[in-house]
Amino acid sequence: MNKMNRLKQMFLLALVLSISFTACSSVNNEVNAISDEDLDLAANIVASSVSDDESGMISSIYDAFSDVDNSGISYSDDARFKSHDRRGRSGRGGEIDYTHTYDSTTGIHTLEYTRVVEKEDFSKTVSVYQEAIFTDLNGNFIAEPKANKDSIEAISFTSTKSGSSESLFRSGSFTKSDDFDISGAHETSNILSMDGTHSGSGSASGLTRDTLEASRTYEIDIEYDNVAINKDSVEAHGSLEFAVTGTLTYSVTMSKTIDGVTDETVLEGTINLEEDGTALLEFRGISQIFRFGLGDGEFRNDRD
Repeated sequence: MNKMNRLKQMFLLALVLSISFTACSSVNNEVNAISDEDLDLAANIVASSVSDDESGMISSIYDAFSDVDNSGISYSDDARFKSHDRRGRSGRGGEIDYTHTYDSTTGIHTLEYTRVVEKEDFSKTVSVYQEAIFTDLNGNFIAEPKANKDSIEAISFTSTKSGSSESLFRSGSFTKSDDFDISGAHETSNILSMDGTHSGSGSASGLTRDTLEASRTYEIDIEYDNVAINKDSVEAHGSLEFAVTGTLTYSVTMSKTIDGVTDETVLEGTINLEEDGTALLEFRGISQIFRFGLGDGEFRNDRD
């Protein structure tokens, strides 16, 4: 049984368990009943689901643009969309247990690897299963994307990451899946267009604005809306966090169980990608706005 099948079984098991608890659950999606604790935990979950350091959506976009072959994943100075990653939290370039196969019939490059990061203030262990199809301007498969990266026009990418991370302000265990398509990668285009989704589930703990620790289990779904990457901005800043624009729409369901009763809170809203390395997180019907870094996922304001 391969890793993807095992991960699918994990998802199915989680779904069955969530359905089995529906009878003794209450769902809270009334804006007036949403607590500051709910908002803080939801903001942490969204930031973790998007940020590069915590193996979120931005991390998968970097992986889609990496140079891959049988020898490993390359992030040399001339690799496209190379992140500075000054704090070394992404884990890129330090992959272990790496395997790569290519199916010439389907055009699918399949990668499996693990990233382990151990810092004084941050740690994570993540197992990754990744599939990518690279095509040229004529729609032909590219068997050697590293050797022929200048020919790539489009990328179809899927990835499932399973693991855990811990920082000074939050921690959690997770399974995260990304599924997106990229067009405009060829040098004849200045703008890359992206269309896709992110989904995730797991458990999350974090500090609230009152410096108290709270925790929830969660499920999250994110959809892209007019997401694009400006190549000139990538060139100017050396990372895609300062070049990606567009809006993401999300829905996050958080659960906690007290005395055998599971209480669910559903929050929805938008994530606006600002092309300055940050994103603005808005909750539907709630005035507070959270700004967080696309790279580190850390909040840049005091929860306005």
